[in-house]
Amino acid sequence: MSIKFEITSRENGLAFGYLTWLEKGLRSGAVSGPYGKRELPHYLYHAPRSGLVDKLSSNSAYCDSLNKCWFQYLDPQFSSDRTDLGIHPDGNKSGTLGCIGIVDADTSAWYNAFKALGTEEHTVVEVIDNT
Repeated sequence: MSIKFEITSRENGLAFGYLTWLEKGLRSGAVSGPYGKRELPHYLYHAPRSGLVDKLSSNSAYCDSLNKCWFQYLDPQFSSDRTDLGIHPDGNKSGTLGCIGIVDADTSAWYNAFKALGTEEHTVVEVIDNT
């Protein structure tokens, strides 16, 4: 199983595109950057089931419009000084600190798909620049 974040355009440091998990039938608009060290580097990552955490609604950066707040940690499969990379709802203001922010009003399908992975499983996430 694998997820792809395809970057299709850039504007003011924001990388816009689509996050797709074909095996789960999921496709959503997504954004990365411009804050911190900007957008997520274009490489491969593992998204382990153990890296899915619920977030408090007081930190709206991780919440969708229905107040579902979560974070899926990404483990870079390359040498990197970047930490705390992940996939989460793009709450609050548009953009992330280098994560992939899902722009759907309801991100529960993504949360449930990550949660359905076995406890020792992961899925591969590939970031592709198609600009």
